Amino acid sequence: GARIGTWDDWCREWCVTAAGHEKFARNAEAAGNRESASEAYLMASMAYHFGCNNSPHNLDEYVPAAKKRVECYAKAAPYLNPPAERHEVPFDNFRMASYLRVPTGIKKPPVVMIISGLESTKEEARTMEDGFLRRDLATFTFDGPGQGESWFQGGLIVEFERATSAVIDYLEKIPAVDASRIGVFGPSLGGYLAPRSAACDTRIKACTFAGGMYDRTRVLNRLEDPFEFARVAHIWKVYDKQKLVELHSRCTLEGLASKIRCPLLVVHGDKDFVPVEQAKRIYDEASGPKEWLLLEGGNHVCNNMPFRYRPAIGDFLAKHLV
Repeated sequence: GARIGTWDDWCREWCVTAAGHEKFARNAEAAGNRESASEAYLMASMAYHFGCNNSPHNLDEYVPAAKKRVECYAKAAPYLNPPAERHEVPFDNFRMASYLRVPTGIKKPPVVMIISGLESTKEEARTMEDGFLRRDLATFTFDGPGQGESWFQGGLIVEFERATSAVIDYLEKIPAVDASRIGVFGPSLGGYLAPRSAACDTRIKACTFAGGMYDRTRVLNRLEDPFEFARVAHIWKVYDKQKLVELHSRCTLEGLASKIRCPLLVVHGDKDFVPVEQAKRIYDEASGPKEWLLLEGGNHVCNNMPFRYRPAIGDFLAKHLV
């Protein structure tokens, strides 16, 4: 029979799968097979990630799995091609864990910041990064407030652009990349945080997102759903419903979207549960050169069509940054 019968089985069974990958990775490592070990550690990291993703309501399950996600990815990171180099960006009371990857043989390439969504983390971005790297773009993927490792230090903040600006300050001190050519990509909630950041910091020279939103009204309307409540309460680390309503009502691009003056690409799927109008409004109000790509049949973030949306994002950023 199926190993997962109810949500209560979810995290435990994903962690069993993860532990299997981890064991294989350790054996491969001991035998000196670095490539196999690295790939298996990545698989383990992702299985721990998908395990804890649906357990924000149960921290006894969430915390150990989230820590294993970080640990397994860190073991794979040096052996990725190109390698992922760990950095910690100081911001307020955070040290935002991040990974820098630089395309081989390219002197001072442009760099793309990847901003995660509600449940995504820096460890999940490898395939997206690979597409950028093939186009001679460096990548800097970070866990902002409330995300991934940074969640252990504090919850999401309304003015997330301050965290993004701290990342740009940090990138300006890294000699391996050209911080005068910075782009940003964000999926899902990252598709709200990325345009918000681009509106507030003109050092961002190109902005792309998929499955994004103008405001958080959809979540406001779904806080009665205990699962939805658990997810958003978790990222904010705020467990009072009225306070969550107040925070979400402050999350809007009203008065900000028009300040996006850098080249912008908005990607959305016509089957996304985030209404098309939410993304279209950002596109309509942005002031700079802009492109709109609506993918027929695309679900949330067009994750069912990565072969369409990822190349579009990669090509757009390469065109404007390289």
